[in-house]
Amino acid sequence: MGFASLFAGKMLGDGYLNRTRRACRFAFLHSLSDKDYAQYCLDLFAKYLPFGSSEVKLESCFDSRSQKVYHRVFCQSRTSAVLDELYPLWYRGRKVIPIEWVDENLDVDGLAIWYQDDGHLKEGGCRIILSADSFSEREKAFLCLLLLNKFNIKSSVDCQGRLDISSRLEVRKFQALVEPLVHPSMGRKTIVDKWQLWAVQWAECKVPDRGICRTSIYLPYELYEVMRGSGYSSLLNRLLGEWLEKQWAVICSDSAQRYRWLVEHTGVARGEYMITPRFWPDVKTKLDLLSLATGFERSELVTIALMGL
Repeated sequence: MGFASLFAGKMLGDGYLNRTRRACRFAFLHSLSDKDYAQYCLDLFAKYLPFGSSEVKLESCFDSRSQKVYHRVFCQSRTSAVLDELYPLWYRGRKVIPIEWVDENLDVDGLAIWYQDDGHLKEGGCRIILSADSFSEREKAFLCLLLLNKFNIKSSVDCQGRLDISSRLEVRKFQALVEPLVHPSMGRKTIVDKWQLWAVQWAECKVPDRGICRTSIYLPYELYEVMRGSGYSSLLNRLLGEWLEKQWAVICSDSAQRYRWLVEHTGVARGEYMITPRFWPDVKTKLDLLSLATGFERSELVTIALMGL
Protein backbone atom coordinates (compact mmCIF):
# COMPACT_ATOMS: atom_id res chain seq x y z
CA MET A 1 0.00 0.00 0.00
CA GLY A 2 1.32 3.42 -0.92
CA PHE A 3 0.78 6.67 0.94
CA ALA A 4 -0.49 8.69 -2.05
CA SER A 5 -3.22 6.18 -2.91
CA LEU A 6 -4.31 5.73 0.71
CA PHE A 7 -4.34 9.49 1.24
CA ALA A 8 -6.39 10.05 -1.92
CA GLY A 9 -8.93 7.45 -0.79
CA LYS A 10 -9.19 8.89 2.71
CA MET A 11 -9.59 12.45 1.42
CA LEU A 12 -12.35 11.31 -0.93
CA GLY A 13 -13.94 9.81 2.16
CA ASP A 14 -13.80 11.05 5.75
CA GLY A 15 -10.33 12.57 5.82
CA TYR A 16 -9.54 16.28 5.93
CA LEU A 17 -6.68 18.67 6.65
CA ASN A 18 -6.57 21.15 9.53
CA ARG A 19 -4.31 24.14 8.92
CA THR A 20 -3.20 26.47 11.66
CA ARG A 21 -0.59 29.21 11.64
CA ARG A 22 2.07 26.65 12.29
CA ALA A 23 1.32 23.90 9.79
CA CYS A 24 -1.15 21.23 8.61
CA ARG A 25 -2.49 18.19 10.39
CA PHE A 26 -4.33 15.24 8.85
CA ALA A 27 -7.54 14.18 10.62
CA PHE A 28 -10.53 11.88 10.30
CA LEU A 29 -13.65 11.06 12.29
CA HIS A 30 -15.57 7.80 12.63
CA SER A 31 -18.49 6.70 14.75
CA LEU A 32 -17.65 4.90 17.99
CA SER A 33 -19.09 1.68 16.53
CA ASP A 34 -16.32 1.84 13.90
CA LYS A 35 -13.53 2.30 16.45
CA ASP A 36 -11.66 -0.78 15.19
CA TYR A 37 -11.73 0.56 11.64
CA ALA A 38 -10.50 3.95 12.85
CA GLN A 39 -7.58 2.23 14.58
CA TYR A 40 -6.86 0.30 11.38
CA CYS A 41 -6.70 3.55 9.40
CA LEU A 42 -4.50 5.12 12.05
CA ASP A 43 -2.10 2.17 11.83
CA LEU A 44 -1.98 2.53 8.03
CA PHE A 45 -1.18 6.24 8.08
CA ALA A 46 1.20 6.03 11.04
CA LYS A 47 3.67 4.39 8.65
CA TYR A 48 3.88 7.69 6.75
CA LEU A 49 2.81 10.48 9.13
CA PRO A 50 3.69 11.29 12.75
CA PHE A 51 0.98 10.48 15.28
CA GLY A 52 1.35 10.95 19.02
CA SER A 53 -0.03 8.81 21.82
CA SER A 54 -2.78 11.36 22.45
CA GLU A 55 -3.82 11.73 18.81
CA VAL A 56 -6.83 9.40 19.21
CA LYS A 57 -9.73 10.82 21.17
CA LEU A 58 -13.26 9.76 21.97
CA GLU A 59 -15.74 12.60 21.53
CA SER A 60 -19.44 13.19 22.05
CA CYS A 61 -21.52 15.66 20.11
CA PHE A 62 -25.16 16.74 20.26
CA ASP A 63 -27.11 16.84 16.99
CA SER A 64 -29.81 19.49 17.26
CA ARG A 65 -31.68 18.03 14.28
CA SER A 66 -32.09 14.53 15.68
CA GLN A 67 -31.86 15.63 19.33
CA LYS A 68 -29.42 12.81 19.94
CA VAL A 69 -25.91 12.56 21.33
CA TYR A 70 -23.44 10.81 19.04
CA HIS A 71 -20.15 9.29 20.13
CA ARG A 72 -17.23 9.24 17.72
CA VAL A 73 -13.52 8.56 17.37
CA PHE A 74 -11.30 11.48 16.35
CA CYS A 75 -7.80 10.87 14.97
CA GLN A 76 -5.37 13.64 14.11
CA SER A 77 -1.71 13.58 13.10
CA ARG A 78 1.05 15.89 14.13
CA THR A 79 2.28 18.51 11.70
CA SER A 80 4.23 17.38 8.65
CA ALA A 81 5.94 19.05 5.70
CA VAL A 82 4.25 16.50 3.43
CA LEU A 83 0.84 17.77 4.53
CA ASP A 84 1.92 21.36 3.96
CA GLU A 85 2.63 20.43 0.35
CA LEU A 86 -0.68 18.60 -0.08
CA TYR A 87 -2.91 21.28 1.43
CA PRO A 88 -3.00 23.66 -1.58
CA LEU A 89 -3.91 20.72 -3.83
CA TRP A 90 -6.96 19.80 -1.78
CA TYR A 91 -8.19 23.21 -0.56
CA ARG A 92 -9.12 26.25 -2.60
CA GLY A 93 -11.54 28.03 -0.34
CA ARG A 94 -13.21 24.63 0.16
CA LYS A 95 -12.17 21.02 -0.06
CA VAL A 96 -11.75 20.09 -3.73
CA ILE A 97 -10.56 17.07 -5.69
CA PRO A 98 -7.16 17.63 -7.33
CA ILE A 99 -8.21 15.77 -10.47
CA GLU A 100 -4.84 15.11 -12.05
CA TRP A 101 -3.24 14.12 -8.73
CA VAL A 102 -6.04 11.70 -7.80
CA ASP A 103 -6.13 10.26 -11.31
CA GLU A 104 -2.42 9.53 -11.08
CA ASN A 105 -2.30 8.21 -7.52
CA LEU A 106 -5.56 6.48 -6.58
CA ASP A 107 -5.16 2.72 -6.74
CA VAL A 108 -7.15 -0.24 -5.43
CA ASP A 109 -5.98 0.22 -1.82
CA GLY A 110 -7.18 3.83 -1.84
CA LEU A 111 -10.43 2.79 -3.52
CA ALA A 112 -11.01 0.35 -0.67
CA ILE A 113 -10.48 3.09 1.92
CA TRP A 114 -12.89 5.43 0.10
CA TYR A 115 -15.48 2.66 -0.03
CA GLN A 116 -15.14 1.79 3.66
CA ASP A 117 -15.44 5.47 4.57
CA ASP A 118 -18.30 6.56 2.33
CA GLY A 119 -19.62 3.47 0.57
CA HIS A 120 -22.92 1.72 1.23
CA LEU A 121 -23.88 -1.78 0.06
CA LYS A 122 -27.59 -1.88 -0.72
CA GLU A 123 -30.35 -4.07 -2.13
CA GLY A 124 -28.95 -7.32 -0.81
CA GLY A 125 -25.52 -6.71 -2.27
CA CYS A 126 -26.67 -5.66 -5.75
CA ARG A 127 -26.03 -1.91 -5.55
CA ILE A 128 -23.23 0.31 -4.19
CA ILE A 129 -23.60 3.99 -3.29
CA LEU A 130 -20.57 6.24 -2.78
CA SER A 131 -21.34 9.52 -1.03
CA ALA A 132 -20.11 12.44 -3.12
CA ASP A 133 -22.65 15.19 -2.41
CA SER A 134 -19.97 17.61 -1.15
CA PHE A 135 -18.19 17.60 -4.52
CA SER A 136 -18.99 19.71 -7.57
CA GLU A 137 -20.72 18.31 -10.65
CA ARG A 138 -17.41 18.39 -12.51
CA GLU A 139 -15.72 16.48 -9.71
CA LYS A 140 -18.46 13.85 -9.66
CA ALA A 141 -18.19 13.42 -13.42
CA PHE A 142 -14.44 12.93 -12.97
CA LEU A 143 -15.00 10.25 -10.31
CA CYS A 144 -17.33 8.35 -12.65
CA LEU A 145 -14.69 8.49 -15.39
CA LEU A 146 -12.01 7.44 -12.92
CA LEU A 147 -13.98 4.33 -11.94
CA LEU A 148 -14.53 3.47 -15.59
CA ASN A 149 -11.08 4.20 -17.02
CA LYS A 150 -8.95 2.91 -14.18
CA PHE A 151 -11.11 0.13 -12.70
CA ASN A 152 -13.51 -0.83 -15.54
CA ILE A 153 -16.54 -0.03 -13.39
CA LYS A 154 -19.55 1.83 -14.76
CA SER A 155 -21.34 4.25 -12.45
CA SER A 156 -23.63 7.27 -12.61
CA VAL A 157 -24.63 10.19 -10.41
CA ASP A 158 -28.05 9.73 -8.82
CA CYS A 159 -30.64 12.38 -7.97
CA GLN A 160 -29.06 12.90 -4.54
CA GLY A 161 -25.62 13.63 -5.97
CA ARG A 162 -24.14 10.27 -5.00
CA LEU A 163 -22.14 7.89 -7.17
CA ASP A 164 -24.40 4.97 -7.99
CA ILE A 165 -23.14 1.55 -9.09
CA SER A 166 -26.46 -0.08 -9.82
CA SER A 167 -25.64 -2.95 -12.18
CA ARG A 168 -25.06 -6.22 -10.37
CA LEU A 169 -22.17 -7.03 -12.71
CA GLU A 170 -20.46 -3.69 -11.97
CA VAL A 171 -21.00 -4.25 -8.24
CA ARG A 172 -19.36 -7.69 -8.48
CA LYS A 173 -16.34 -6.17 -10.26
CA PHE A 174 -16.05 -3.49 -7.58
CA GLN A 175 -16.30 -6.08 -4.80
CA ALA A 176 -13.71 -8.34 -6.42
CA LEU A 177 -11.27 -5.41 -6.26
CA VAL A 178 -11.88 -4.07 -2.77
CA GLU A 179 -13.20 -6.90 -0.60
CA PRO A 180 -9.76 -8.48 0.04
CA LEU A 181 -8.74 -5.08 1.51
CA VAL A 182 -11.85 -4.48 3.61
CA HIS A 183 -11.21 -4.55 7.36
CA PRO A 184 -13.13 -7.30 9.22
CA SER A 185 -15.02 -4.69 11.26
CA MET A 186 -16.50 -3.43 7.95
CA GLY A 187 -17.96 -6.82 7.08
CA ARG A 188 -21.37 -5.20 6.56
CA LYS A 189 -19.97 -3.76 3.34
CA THR A 190 -19.04 -7.15 1.89
CA ILE A 191 -20.92 -10.22 0.66
CA VAL A 192 -18.62 -12.74 2.34
CA ASP A 193 -21.64 -14.38 3.98
CA LYS A 194 -23.29 -14.80 0.59
CA TRP A 195 -20.18 -16.45 -0.85
CA GLN A 196 -20.21 -18.92 2.02
CA LEU A 197 -23.88 -19.71 1.38
CA TRP A 198 -23.36 -20.09 -2.37
CA ALA A 199 -20.44 -22.47 -1.79
CA VAL A 200 -22.64 -24.68 0.39
CA GLN A 201 -25.46 -24.63 -2.16
CA TRP A 202 -23.04 -25.48 -4.97
CA ALA A 203 -21.66 -28.44 -3.05
CA GLU A 204 -25.16 -29.71 -2.32
CA CYS A 205 -25.95 -30.09 -6.01
CA LYS A 206 -22.82 -32.05 -6.92
CA VAL A 207 -24.85 -35.21 -7.58
CA PRO A 208 -26.68 -34.83 -10.90
CA ASP A 209 -30.45 -34.76 -10.68
CA ARG A 210 -32.10 -35.90 -13.87
CA GLY A 211 -35.36 -34.04 -13.42
CA ILE A 212 -36.39 -31.27 -15.80
CA CYS A 213 -36.38 -27.45 -15.43
CA ARG A 214 -37.58 -25.68 -18.57
CA THR A 215 -35.92 -22.26 -18.82
CA SER A 216 -36.11 -19.39 -21.31
CA ILE A 217 -32.68 -18.49 -22.72
CA TYR A 218 -32.08 -15.63 -25.16
CA LEU A 219 -29.21 -15.97 -27.63
CA PRO A 220 -27.67 -13.78 -30.33
CA TYR A 221 -28.89 -14.80 -33.79
CA GLU A 222 -25.69 -16.58 -34.85
CA LEU A 223 -25.81 -18.86 -31.78
CA TYR A 224 -29.57 -19.30 -32.05
CA GLU A 225 -29.13 -20.58 -35.61
CA VAL A 226 -26.63 -23.17 -34.40
CA MET A 227 -28.65 -24.32 -31.38
CA ARG A 228 -32.26 -24.39 -32.59
CA GLY A 229 -33.82 -27.67 -33.57
CA SER A 230 -34.11 -30.97 -31.78
CA GLY A 231 -31.56 -32.18 -29.27
CA TYR A 232 -30.23 -28.85 -28.01
CA SER A 233 -31.35 -29.49 -24.42
CA SER A 234 -29.17 -32.57 -24.13
CA LEU A 235 -26.26 -30.74 -25.76
CA LEU A 236 -26.55 -27.76 -23.39
CA ASN A 237 -26.79 -29.95 -20.29
CA ARG A 238 -23.59 -31.81 -21.20
CA LEU A 239 -21.76 -28.63 -22.18
CA LEU A 240 -22.84 -26.55 -19.19
CA GLY A 241 -22.28 -29.32 -16.67
CA GLU A 242 -18.54 -29.25 -17.35
CA TRP A 243 -18.28 -25.52 -18.17
CA LEU A 244 -19.99 -24.36 -14.98
CA GLU A 245 -17.61 -26.37 -12.80
CA LYS A 246 -14.59 -24.83 -14.51
CA GLN A 247 -15.88 -21.27 -14.21
CA TRP A 248 -16.85 -21.73 -10.57
CA ALA A 249 -13.35 -22.94 -9.79
CA VAL A 250 -11.90 -19.83 -11.46
CA ILE A 251 -14.06 -17.24 -9.73
CA CYS A 252 -13.74 -18.93 -6.33
CA SER A 253 -9.98 -19.34 -6.48
CA ASP A 254 -9.18 -15.70 -5.68
CA SER A 255 -10.66 -12.25 -6.15
CA ALA A 256 -8.01 -11.15 -8.67
CA GLN A 257 -8.91 -13.99 -11.04
CA ARG A 258 -12.60 -13.25 -10.51
CA TYR A 259 -12.09 -9.60 -11.44
CA ARG A 260 -10.17 -10.52 -14.60
CA TRP A 261 -12.88 -13.02 -15.56
CA LEU A 262 -15.62 -10.44 -15.08
CA VAL A 263 -13.78 -7.77 -17.08
CA GLU A 264 -12.96 -10.23 -19.85
CA HIS A 265 -16.60 -11.11 -20.37
CA THR A 266 -18.12 -7.66 -19.83
CA GLY A 267 -19.94 -6.57 -22.96
CA VAL A 268 -21.10 -10.04 -23.99
CA ALA A 269 -23.80 -9.74 -26.66
CA ARG A 270 -27.36 -9.69 -25.32
CA GLY A 271 -29.55 -12.16 -27.15
CA GLU A 272 -33.00 -11.59 -28.62
CA TYR A 273 -33.82 -15.05 -29.92
CA MET A 274 -35.39 -17.43 -27.41
CA ILE A 275 -34.83 -21.11 -26.88
CA THR A 276 -36.40 -23.08 -24.02
CA PRO A 277 -33.97 -25.83 -22.98
CA ARG A 278 -35.00 -28.46 -20.47
CA PHE A 279 -32.17 -28.14 -17.95
CA TRP A 280 -31.31 -30.79 -15.42
CA PRO A 281 -32.01 -29.32 -11.94
CA ASP A 282 -28.35 -29.41 -10.88
CA VAL A 283 -27.32 -27.54 -14.05
CA LYS A 284 -30.10 -24.98 -13.54
CA THR A 285 -29.11 -24.45 -9.87
CA LYS A 286 -25.45 -23.96 -10.74
CA LEU A 287 -26.36 -21.58 -13.55
CA ASP A 288 -28.40 -19.53 -11.08
CA LEU A 289 -25.58 -19.52 -8.51
CA LEU A 290 -23.02 -18.42 -11.09
CA SER A 291 -25.42 -15.65 -12.11
CA LEU A 292 -25.69 -14.43 -8.51
CA ALA A 293 -21.93 -14.59 -8.01
CA THR A 294 -20.95 -12.81 -11.23
CA GLY A 295 -23.86 -10.50 -12.00
CA PHE A 296 -24.37 -11.97 -15.48
CA GLU A 297 -27.87 -13.08 -16.41
CA ARG A 298 -28.49 -16.77 -17.20
CA SER A 299 -28.76 -16.05 -20.93
CA GLU A 300 -25.46 -14.15 -20.90
CA LEU A 301 -23.70 -17.04 -19.18
CA VAL A 302 -25.02 -19.53 -21.73
CA THR A 303 -23.85 -17.20 -24.48
CA ILE A 304 -20.36 -16.99 -22.93
CA ALA A 305 -20.22 -20.79 -22.70
CA LEU A 306 -21.26 -21.26 -26.33
CA MET A 307 -18.88 -18.60 -27.61
CA GLY A 308 -16.05 -20.51 -26.00
CA LEU A 309 -16.66 -23.62 -28.12
